Amino acid sequence: MQSKSSFRAKPVRLLGAAAAVIFLASSLTGCNKVQSEENELVIKPVKLLEIPQQTDIELDSYIAKVDATDRAALSFQVGGQIENFAVRMGQDVKKGETLVTLDSTDFRIALDAAQAKYDLANSQYQQASELYAKKLVSTDYYDQAVNNYTAAGVELEQAKTNLGYTTLVAPFDGIVSMVFGKQHQVIGEKQPVLNILNHGAMDVTFSVPVAKLEDRTITEFVQSNMWVVMDSHRGIRIPTRFKEISTQPDEDTNSYQAVVSIQKPQGLNLLSGMTAQVEVQKSKSENGIGIVDSAWVTKLDDRGELWRYDPVTKMISKVTVSLNENGRVVAGLMGGDLIVEAGVDALVDGQQVKAWTREGGI
Repeated sequence: MQSKSSFRAKPVRLLGAAAAVIFLASSLTGCNKVQSEENELVIKPVKLLEIPQQTDIELDSYIAKVDATDRAALSFQVGGQIENFAVRMGQDVKKGETLVTLDSTDFRIALDAAQAKYDLANSQYQQASELYAKKLVSTDYYDQAVNNYTAAGVELEQAKTNLGYTTLVAPFDGIVSMVFGKQHQVIGEKQPVLNILNHGAMDVTFSVPVAKLEDRTITEFVQSNMWVVMDSHRGIRIPTRFKEISTQPDEDTNSYQAVVSIQKPQGLNLLSGMTAQVEVQKSKSENGIGIVDSAWVTKLDDRGELWRYDPVTKMISKVTVSLNENGRVVAGLMGGDLIVEAGVDALVDGQQVKAWTREGGI
């Protein structure tokens, strides 16, 4: 028969065992919690760089000034009194349209006199030719008739020309930009009367720094796509036609002067003296995406490796990209891709990371 003391010993041992189990379970729960917290801590924050969208053409921009392609300062080749001033400043004119006329009375009288003199000289020349052919007049007589006839012809042509000079006509479609005369004014020969500009076709002049042509030839530059954007109409790109560029830089500005021409768009008010920007497509060597040095896992002349971050899985993977001669990425990345910008040596493929964000106040 067992003693009472042995009966008491069993519950004590059972309680000790239960306490040990509870303690062990509690310890395991604590370990799992610590392990979970440690796992949280190993998700490394990284600084990410978003690749920009490459939908827009990369351009260089130059300050420019607009001027009329065709401009003319009109004056009469003969002096006289203005009979009719048919235009005013700001008026549109068409090619061949009469703008100003002089009183032509004296010039018509001179033309009539020259015509009469020519007719007489012509008659005498015809008569002298017939007589000379029959050897009825001397050579001197014949030569004199020829000289008189020739001189009369020249005088007649000059009289016709002078009469034509009494009318100023528009040499091209344009607008009267300035007038210097008025009705009934007496003006001298070659005295300015008015200026006319063609605002349908415009020249746009800009300066190209010498440094911009160090990596590309002038031929490559002039064959680039170019557009003009007016300062007053930023949302409109006007196509251009390249016209000319200086081959020697200006010593003061160390730049080449270039000119492109444009056709005035419908409904756009362009005037000489307005300012603009000439946008020139960059050379192929300037294309591609520039990546900071700290982001490269490896980098060779024609290719390199980067860490690309997946915002869905929050994991990184290694991506191989192609480079051009300037070390810019031309293949392997797309707009919107996220790459790790710094600390790349401490990362491994498939590692889970999180985007580093700047804390407030820092």
